[in-house]
Amino acid sequence: MNHEFFANPKISKFRADEEDVNAYVQSMIRNTNKQEILTWINHMSEHDLHLLISPYITEKMTEELAEKES
Repeated sequence: MNHEFFANPKISKFRADEEDVNAYVQSMIRNTNKQEILTWINHMSEHDLHLLISPYITEKMTEELAEKES
């Protein structure tokens, strides 16, 4: 993953706020294929992987429970 855009003062002359970083990350993800993303995930620590996947699984379980209650 290349974070050079925000870290290199020659490239970025402004202070990136959360919205700027989010837009940059979304753009980077859209332009990255599934295999590259899986490679990033494969190199994550177990702790970081848990932090990444827990909100996703929680959201999916919440959706399933809401559907069953409807």
